[in-house]
Amino acid sequence: MIRFLLLTVILFITAPVHSQDKSSVRTFSNPVELKLRVNRSDYNRKNELGGNFEVESFYPIGWSKDGKFAYYTEPVDEACGCYFGKLVIADLKNDSVAWQFDYTSEEESESKSRKPGSLAALWKANRKLFSAKLRENNIEPHHAVRVLPFPITYKTDRFTPSLSFERKPMSEADRIYGDISRVTVVVSSLQNGKKTVFDENYPEGKPLYAGMIGYLKSPLESRVAIILVEIYRGYEGPPHVGAVRIVGVSLDRNFK
Repeated sequence: MIRFLLLTVILFITAPVHSQDKSSVRTFSNPVELKLRVNRSDYNRKNELGGNFEVESFYPIGWSKDGKFAYYTEPVDEACGCYFGKLVIADLKNDSVAWQFDYTSEEESESKSRKPGSLAALWKANRKLFSAKLRENNIEPHHAVRVLPFPITYKTDRFTPSLSFERKPMSEADRIYGDISRVTVVVSSLQNGKKTVFDENYPEGKPLYAGMIGYLKSPLESRVAIILVEIYRGYEGPPHVGAVRIVGVSLDRNFK
């Protein structure tokens, strides 16, 4: 009888531990790149200076049920010979950053050659940290198949975003460094009117161009992530560099 009770106690204590260990060691694998295509005719029409450009690589990671979206980007390397990486967990309910990790392999030391120089190497070196932060924010892995085009359709409603920007008056010589001072995105709903979902002022580091690429739909709730791109002047001129901005939009009647 005593032996039976001891065995029962041991099984009761150890079973939950194994279950907890299994969930605690769950890790996220390397994300897969999703190719982004900028409307170059729109870019050439709205940016009179022209010039080729490159856009940072974009890797969607996953979503949470409470409005978060995680993604990874590889900013463009401008003749540095460095690797740049950024992991962002964005809160799409208020377009804030819940957590962010910025990395560059640039370092003035002999150890530079031993620093991670690729997504695979960086993810391997930080897999526990990345996985812990993604789990902490309840991110569920999901790889988007493609970027969806506008308008956004949901149930019986249709949402159409429009982007506009203001330019700061400046001389032709200064315009080559960027003159867009404000970008606004307004979403129009057939059933619920209009709402401004993005309104950004650029006191410094002004873009040459800003545009919308498309959107990703959350598989967990009625929410989308609109993908914006901002083109900035290259270090020595063209090719210029493009940075990704994410704007969240709820598809309910308060579509924030």
